Amino acid sequence: MKLRLNDFDKIIFDMDGVVTSELAYWQTAALGAYDMLLSHEHYGVCGIDREWCRRKYLEIYNTIMCGGRTVKAVKRLGVNTNWDLLYIVFCVSKYINPELSSLDSAHFQSVCMFIENIDLKAPELYDVLAEITAQALDKDESFFKRSGDFFKKDIFNVFDLWYNGCDEFDGIKTGEELLFPDDELKKTFKHLNEIGIRLGIGTGRPRAEIEYPLTKHGLLNYFDPKLFASYDEVFNAENELKPQSPLAKPDSYVFLKAAIGEKYSDREIYDKRFNSDEISRTLVVGDAPSDLMSAKGGGFKFLGVLTGIEGDGMQLYFKENHADYILNNVLEIK
Repeated sequence: MKLRLNDFDKIIFDMDGVVTSELAYWQTAALGAYDMLLSHEHYGVCGIDREWCRRKYLEIYNTIMCGGRTVKAVKRLGVNTNWDLLYIVFCVSKYINPELSSLDSAHFQSVCMFIENIDLKAPELYDVLAEITAQALDKDESFFKRSGDFFKKDIFNVFDLWYNGCDEFDGIKTGEELLFPDDELKKTFKHLNEIGIRLGIGTGRPRAEIEYPLTKHGLLNYFDPKLFASYDEVFNAENELKPQSPLAKPDSYVFLKAAIGEKYSDREIYDKRFNSDEISRTLVVGDAPSDLMSAKGGGFKFLGVLTGIEGDGMQLYFKENHADYILNNVLEIK
């Protein structure tokens, strides 16, 4: 199907793999996993030198994430956030070897192969991970639930340390990059603004963390703040609504919140008590299976771009799963 921009008055973009490179987040997840697995301050059996870790972050990423192969495997499970990437690698690693004491490439190859052979998709996957981790560490299964304090405190805090940095070292965010030159993205977004299309964001990142690169590169003003949904909105909605399953992608909440949150409450969005015409002229743009599942679950038209970790390999997936449009990248939208 050919993309006709005059069919839409809103476009909601996922950011990582669409506008921003996700590599810095994958590197952060790897450092976080190393910290949580090895440090006796967390769940490890030895001490670590965090300044050394920061200097050796590329080696740590390539070992723990198997040069990106593990990231691909996790993405294929419909997993969206990079906290979940850290969570999954931690859980599987502890299950395979609770006493891991070094950056063992053979161990992390085993972790990758285990993940590649998981049949479950998110969110059902998370309950199984909690169960096997609890068995390995002789704790109650509820302790490792994705909805519990382990995830919301331990996972978040260690990820935040490595992404944002501290007095000892700069965070990985300082090396975060856009997928395309600033001026090319500005031309694209400016054109869409000029033909009357409002631009929004539906991301699993916290608002501050996505505003950082967009502000740094002069792109934030092209987006309508009323069409902005991030992890912050997901977190608030989960606290209010107490859903049985997480509201992060592949749930449709984040794209619905971005598209119609200015008009409908979280409860109305969650219960799907809105006029479907409200989203008929909204296009969602993403690069991953979780984006497509989230968009389709919400009733949106979906545009898949081939700039995520799978690259051109996503084209077949998008076709088989009925993406409405497929483009090489966001610059082709205009």
